[in-house]
Amino acid sequence: MTAQPNPPSAPVKKAWGKILFREVVLPLVMAVVVIQFVIQAFRIPSGSMEKSLLIGDWLLGLKFLYGSPIPFSEKRLPALADPKTGDIIIFHYPSDPDAPGRDPQRFQFLAHTLLFGDYYWDRTPGPGQGNLVRYDSKDFIKRCVGVSGDTLSVQRKKLIRNGKEVELPINGQYDDLNVPQSWDLQQVRDSLGPLRIPSPGDTLRLNQVTTEEFLRIYHLAIQENPSSNVQCSIWVERNGKKDKDWVFRQMYFSDYPEFRVPPPMVQASSRMPDGSILVDVQSDSMSKALSIAYQMSEAPGLFRNVYHESIGPRTGVHLDRSFWFWKHMDTATKDSARKDSIHLRRAIKIDGKLDTNYVVRQQVLFMMGDNRDHSADSRFWGYLSRRNVKAKAFIIYFSMDNPEDPVTKETPVMLSRPLTLLSVPFRTRWTRIGRLVHD
Repeated sequence: MTAQPNPPSAPVKKAWGKILFREVVLPLVMAVVVIQFVIQAFRIPSGSMEKSLLIGDWLLGLKFLYGSPIPFSEKRLPALADPKTGDIIIFHYPSDPDAPGRDPQRFQFLAHTLLFGDYYWDRTPGPGQGNLVRYDSKDFIKRCVGVSGDTLSVQRKKLIRNGKEVELPINGQYDDLNVPQSWDLQQVRDSLGPLRIPSPGDTLRLNQVTTEEFLRIYHLAIQENPSSNVQCSIWVERNGKKDKDWVFRQMYFSDYPEFRVPPPMVQASSRMPDGSILVDVQSDSMSKALSIAYQMSEAPGLFRNVYHESIGPRTGVHLDRSFWFWKHMDTATKDSARKDSIHLRRAIKIDGKLDTNYVVRQQVLFMMGDNRDHSADSRFWGYLSRRNVKAKAFIIYFSMDNPEDPVTKETPVMLSRPLTLLSVPFRTRWTRIGRLVHD
């Protein structure tokens, strides 16, 4: 008998669905989960943390430690720890409010996509505008130097916390050659406080603080009330009644480029021989200008980008100085036997409710860069709310020598320039890769 050939075997059906799930869908889902709940990648764009962190360092931050954000909401998962002094923290820049979430009547929040920005739905777009709006948040990294309940001051540059000098971090630095030209800049940078960092539940009496501190509190109120319309109001009270004619005279706002009073609100202006401009602003106009500075605006162009102006404690320094001088120069009462009682009053309005007190809701932090004389930090933009904290810096996963742009003071991403890719191996700082970010 001859052997019969084996019948041809049936073709093996390839489980394309399982392969697609195992090789594409599952890794993608895991990557999204890790990015959303576990880590955040961050690039050091400026020298504010030198020499602890260098321009061109790429690092990972631990998000779950402080409580990861829950997608499609403003809530967070439970935190394993609260930020403490010494922590190097990645946070949402307080002077970059959650816009367009600042206008909840018009914009509906859709999702935090992290890699591709935050998305909102515009209920009433303007002519030629689409309904979908993308917003890229601006993140900073600084060192926490004070938390709720601490008392801080800066005395001749030295940081004092709870009565004791805080030594510079091992790689921190001052720049003795960098002397501020503006008196108000020098005051907030090198001679600050003392101030007590507010704690959750504290009732802050706005008429018992300086305007410099008032603007820190106002800044905090904006962070803690992301879905509300938060405005501030300042006025002068004469003998118990509002003085409608009071004018903040000769304000050196030309020395503070981050904040401009809109020209229609300026009552009078004059140019000094050195080129600086002095302005006179009526108190109601000043209140409007301060509030408008934090309201969302849109830059013209193909993409719908949101932006805003910036104010800070330096503005309060100007206001207090103007008030003090003109209060003593006041000539409304010529009768020496009777002196007018003149006071500067302050209040915060949240969704139309004006109050001279503010109750703190969350932990409050005070942040500073290790490169103390070259850092835009809490000395300039005020307190940081716990709400804005994103992650604790953990490890440097890549580092490249990438000089700072002399105009923007930030570093471009070299990988976006194809012709420079060949130089990457020679510019990579190999000894920094894998280095832990120490407190």
